[in-house]
Amino acid sequence: MTRRRMRRIYLTAFLSMLLLTAGLTLAQITPEGMITGKVTDDQGSPLPGVSVEATSSRLVGKATTVTDGNGVYRLLALPSGSYEITFSLPGFKKLVRKDIYLALSQNLVLNVSLEPAAIEEEVTVVGQSPLIDVKSTVKGQTMTKEIFLTMPRGRSFDSLINTVPGVHYESKVGGFTMDGASGAENVWHVDGTDVTSIHVGTRAQNVVLELVDEVKVVASGYNAEFGGSMGGVVNVITRSGGNTFHADVIGFYENNKLYMQGKARDYLRQSPYDVDVYEYVNEDDLYFNGGKNRDKYYRLEGAFNLGGYVLKDRLWFFGSFNPIFAQRTALRDFNSR
Repeated sequence: MTRRRMRRIYLTAFLSMLLLTAGLTLAQITPEGMITGKVTDDQGSPLPGVSVEATSSRLVGKATTVTDGNGVYRLLALPSGSYEITFSLPGFKKLVRKDIYLALSQNLVLNVSLEPAAIEEEVTVVGQSPLIDVKSTVKGQTMTKEIFLTMPRGRSFDSLINTVPGVHYESKVGGFTMDGASGAENVWHVDGTDVTSIHVGTRAQNVVLELVDEVKVVASGYNAEFGGSMGGVVNVITRSGGNTFHADVIGFYENNKLYMQGKARDYLRQSPYDVDVYEYVNEDDLYFNGGKNRDKYYRLEGAFNLGGYVLKDRLWFFGSFNPIFAQRTALRDFNSR
């Protein structure tokens, strides 16, 4: 093989990697939201030049903007979380709105009115976050880690979405059905990246529950940005660092013993010896001596998380380690008769 041919092969491989990277970048859906609104005075007239500042434990640094000539402001590309928003303009009382919760990919409208002041004053309003977006037709639910860590759950994030109205698991339709659509018609995103299987359309990438910060399930009424979905859209946001250090150490253990799993459930079957007889049986009584001789199985899993900052309001970090050890020993008889 000549050198020219080798260079041509390397160049082709390099260009293919560039195209693949560009395709992955274009496939990402930005999971960030925005806060918009209008600032007026006590007479209802728009106020231009108002400084708007948003702070949050989920936001690196601060988000700032200034109202335009119509008093309109826009805070774009905000991660979900609880915000404190400050409105200030010389000659008017400074207004602070606390506990403004922005959900995943939400466009939140927050209109405020500033009162004139002869001296510098500050007004703080707490707990006035809009609960319902009256302009949205989206049907779905958003769950933060503070909510789902108090709920019965499995070891993956998709064990949570059964709680959303219109969503339930059906093994015969390929997984989770959302508003009647099959499991292969849904779209799955992790941090804005499409992780849907290109072969069968179901979830191709798992996220350990301790790494999840927020899960949003949209069953219908979503925007055109989620192309290719005829069912629901599941968007998962993983955890990140912050201006304080935090760590978690979590362990899980299970085995196949009766005291851990309980006895197998009975089910109704047609007797293999008499087609006119139907009977209730269970796997333990049929194959494992009432559950005493089950396959030897154990599973040990750990989760170690550490998050914090390198530079406050500048550079954050978050790392996780999730080792899993499992073993199953089984004895089977394949003799044919």
